[in-house]
Amino acid sequence: MRLLFVFAHQDDEVAAAPRIRRAVAGGDEIACAFLTGERDSVRDDESRRALAFLSVTDVAFIGSDAGIDDGTLVENLDLALTSLAARFGGADEVWTLAWEGGHQDHDAAQLVALALARRLRAPCFEVPLYTGFGRVGPFFRVNHPIGDGWTSRKLPLRDVWKNAALTRFYRSQRRTWLALLPGLLTTRRGYVREADAARVLSRPHEGPLFYERRFRYPYSRFEAHARPFIEARLG
Repeated sequence: MRLLFVFAHQDDEVAAAPRIRRAVAGGDEIACAFLTGERDSVRDDESRRALAFLSVTDVAFIGSDAGIDDGTLVENLDLALTSLAARFGGADEVWTLAWEGGHQDHDAAQLVALALARRLRAPCFEVPLYTGFGRVGPFFRVNHPIGDGWTSRKLPLRDVWKNAALTRFYRSQRRTWLALLPGLLTTRRGYVREADAARVLSRPHEGPLFYERRFRYPYSRFEAHARPFIEARLG
């Protein structure tokens, strides 16, 4: 099979690392795409090295090439989809980040992945990374599923350690990963569910989203950009 992983940021691949390892071990072809970028190539290089460690070399930095800055993906959905579709003409499965309100770019990446999967007539699956659901202030949960429809598998302890060890590649994001690392080390199950276009018609969860609290990015602003894309591409 050919699996395409669609991420928002360079380092989001940690969320899908257990699935990538299993796919590589099973002989599947793996490609990864990142939908946001920065002016220098530091983060691109970090993810390139991390993915090479996972034996993945087919990597596209869509955001860096298209000029889609970190934090602005929902404002560039059509550009991201067009660029992604031009780079990847086929896939048996599309994988992306969960609709969970952790970062606005993560939720926007799911919109693009869903639209591409629909175009390719392929299933789209989501994996959690982090969310503020059930937490207040600066606190959050790592790899915590929200809602129903999830399946899970127990992760061998060696996979937990391997997943956490990937963070050594992201030197430019040390502060972020110092906060996420305890959650990675205590996560013993991997969660996945099929992404559903019906879910993206409403907020990821009740109460303030993490990106509203942490990044001061209101959901109303996100929805204003996302709704026309959803109606046109996923309606």
